[in-house]
Amino acid sequence: MTNPSTPSGDTSTPANQSLDEQIAAAMAAERAGQAHGATGKVLKRALLDLRRQTMRDVVRGDRIAARLSRGVDNIVRTLFLLSKDGIAKEIAVCAVGGYGRSELAPYSDIDLLFLHRPQAEKTLRDTLNKLLYPLWDSGVKLGYAAHTPASAVEFAKGDMVARTAYLDARFLCGAKDVYDEFHEAYDKLRRRSVPEFVAAKLEEQSERQAKSFETRYLVEPDIKEGKGGLRDLQTIRWIYRYAFGDILNDKATADKIVGKAERQTIVKAKRFLWSVRAHLHDLRGRADEKLTFDVQPEIAARLGYADRSNMTAAERLMKHYFVNAVEVGRLTRILCTRLEEERTMRLPRLPKLLPKALQTDEAPGKPNLRIKNGRLDFESPAKARRQPRDFFRLFRAFGKQPKFDFHPDALALIAHETPSVTLEVRRDPIIAKLFAGILTDSEDPARVLRIMTETGLLGKYIPAFGSIVGRIDYGLYRRFTLDEHVLRCISLLANIYRGELQEDHPIATHIVRNADSPLLYFYGVLLHEARWSLKEPSADACEKLVIRVTKRLGLSPEDAALAGWAAARHLMLVRTAERRNLTEAHAISEFAQSVGSRAHLDLMLVLSVCHLRVVGLQSWDEMTRRRLSELYDATALWFEHGEAALEKKLADRAVLVRQEAHARLTGWSTEEKRAFLDRLDDSMMRSLDPDIIVRFATLARAAEKDAANSAVVVTPRDGDLEAIVYTDDRAGLLADLAGAVASTGMSLRTVQALTTSDGKAIDIFIVQSPDGIPVEDMEQGRRLHEALLTAASAHPEKPPELRRRIGDRRGIFSVEPSVRIEAGASTEATVVETEGLDRPGLLFELTQALAQEGATITSAHISTYGERAVDAFYLQNRDGGKLSDKASLARIKKALGEVLASGSGA
Repeated sequence: MTNPSTPSGDTSTPANQSLDEQIAAAMAAERAGQAHGATGKVLKRALLDLRRQTMRDVVRGDRIAARLSRGVDNIVRTLFLLSKDGIAKEIAVCAVGGYGRSELAPYSDIDLLFLHRPQAEKTLRDTLNKLLYPLWDSGVKLGYAAHTPASAVEFAKGDMVARTAYLDARFLCGAKDVYDEFHEAYDKLRRRSVPEFVAAKLEEQSERQAKSFETRYLVEPDIKEGKGGLRDLQTIRWIYRYAFGDILNDKATADKIVGKAERQTIVKAKRFLWSVRAHLHDLRGRADEKLTFDVQPEIAARLGYADRSNMTAAERLMKHYFVNAVEVGRLTRILCTRLEEERTMRLPRLPKLLPKALQTDEAPGKPNLRIKNGRLDFESPAKARRQPRDFFRLFRAFGKQPKFDFHPDALALIAHETPSVTLEVRRDPIIAKLFAGILTDSEDPARVLRIMTETGLLGKYIPAFGSIVGRIDYGLYRRFTLDEHVLRCISLLANIYRGELQEDHPIATHIVRNADSPLLYFYGVLLHEARWSLKEPSADACEKLVIRVTKRLGLSPEDAALAGWAAARHLMLVRTAERRNLTEAHAISEFAQSVGSRAHLDLMLVLSVCHLRVVGLQSWDEMTRRRLSELYDATALWFEHGEAALEKKLADRAVLVRQEAHARLTGWSTEEKRAFLDRLDDSMMRSLDPDIIVRFATLARAAEKDAANSAVVVTPRDGDLEAIVYTDDRAGLLADLAGAVASTGMSLRTVQALTTSDGKAIDIFIVQSPDGIPVEDMEQGRRLHEALLTAASAHPEKPPELRRRIGDRRGIFSVEPSVRIEAGASTEATVVETEGLDRPGLLFELTQALAQEGATITSAHISTYGERAVDAFYLQNRDGGKLSDKASLARIKKALGEVLASGSGA
């Protein structure tokens, strides 16, 4: 009978009971039929307490991992002691995988290997169930396998995953002689299959890095599988241990493969990565290896990072992470190659003589290079240490013929001797010529520069670049670290220079391939993020820095000045294209005067293309390409023939568009065409394409025939949706329509608000999906049409429901709100620019505020940079003139500022 004071199944225990006693009591209650799952509950509570206490008491990740492993060891041993039922001498319990290495993060998998004698087969399952079910009930993710020593080794022969996991097998409890039998047999397998294992691991790493190439430099990295992450460190350890049967230590064998300094770097990297991983698991409350923006500040705080004048704590954490990743990547390349060389035979046909193409370069004399085991190496390492010019000759040779990979000793030497790259070396004109050759005459210059970055040589040679290695721009706009962004831009520029992107970028291709100095463009791209290396990143300071660096690198004073100006202002072109009315001659003229010369314009266009193609997932599309091309062509005309020619071109455009629209209106009488087109003035003709006018005309004609006051047509266009709204104009109409778009969950890209001579409103919207992917679901078009038509027909009785979609992460950031009034930006309207944290319905709230202040919006230009929204509104008064009343403008600025501040996150 049960104690009447103790409810059946109650597993509560006195506070002074040890964990072993609690587990024993729970298991006894289950065997007696007095409880169900009691042991799992005890273990769940014990594991939670273990995690909490460990994370409270310990900061360093490697110590956290070891302490958690010891805690799990004790639990497994206790469970086995209470479950063995007389077969303790027949079975050995082993930890394998990460658990075998005593490396457990708070929510890591627990992998067990049960080794048993053949005669224990019949009773094994019952024992395993008693041990495993409580662990499953506790909520841990458990993996296990049961084998005889012989079958375990046989299984490992054909399964590389198991062979790798068993390499880290660690005896926990039970029959030690059974474990020893397995270990001896496994070691025999290891010794006779080293080349196979090394080859498999190197191939596995190559495939993994190839798959992750687009993600390994992302600003939200995977700390386990990403470039320079824990998996790279484990690969080094696995290969070394499999090849030599030992862990990396201070033995002579280790020194042959991994120097003392390299071992120390590996230890520091592992310690850092495990610290990040342990706290990431703890913050998430689950196994998660992606270091996303929302947890970066908290992990930085836990690990002791603080804000600096030019870098937040989170940015400092991530710079440390990526610098660490670069170093791990370098060591992985070097050590895996050394291990491969140590255990594999090179084919005798591999060339030993330096190919003729590599026997000369921009430097005088014979290069201090040779081919060693099919790889590029220094012929005399001692000479290379004395003459850093040889470092650049090595990379120059690799750029010419990358089929000859680097010998690990050469890369290790350069990494070790990087401090010898002094100011004198940086000013060496011969090295400047070698570096120029690397940029303009390599099969893959970005690959060469990436390896130079890993060795530290590029950052030492160009400190402005070295300062941005591993640095991120904390936000949703950029995909990559700043250094990786620059290298990918270089890769794109190289493709343009070779003429491989003629169809995609005809203007940029023409400029670069016909340039007197293509090197100017390579240096402009290489240094276009140089402002991030400055404590005070002003345009003037950046310009001076780039001029100084490019002069040292061999550009003429004129080209250096050009590179400095464009690198410091490379965003001017795209910002003007996105925020100004490009059919207005005044806007083009103002921009051209700011640019100053055709040479500035050409370089800025190339930098803009390279930057925008790489920087963000949604930073380049057909609309962006059209805008840049339109602004470039108009500005080039202004430089060549003056403002009068530009005005004539715009006037001619209005005539041509009117004529083209007239010709396309098939099925209309001449009188009908003239009557309709006369309702559209020349400014409207300059700003619209003929096909849009035809769609609008068809819509208006059908609506008027049906006596409908409002009509909407939605058309797919370049992955977006184009919506044309035809309705009676009224105060606040654009705000109502913007609210309708927001209610569908979609995002506005551009708005044109036009009014015909007879008072009809023509509003043209380009709408995209919230995540920027092409719109393919026709249901989205149907919902947009319904919402716009309803809002056009009458002012909505209720404001739209605005809510963040699942996965919208803009709210974790803060953006300082600002409102700028650009009175001189247009001759026809007053331009007001707003900047703040983007959110659902922001445009609706801004346009609503403008409507309440009595302003008429003639066009709205929307730009989004991750979490940052920058909108430019062209405003007129109700009489069609510019807003000039200071009091009215002050009210508008205050109202817009309040809208932005209400959701700024600041």
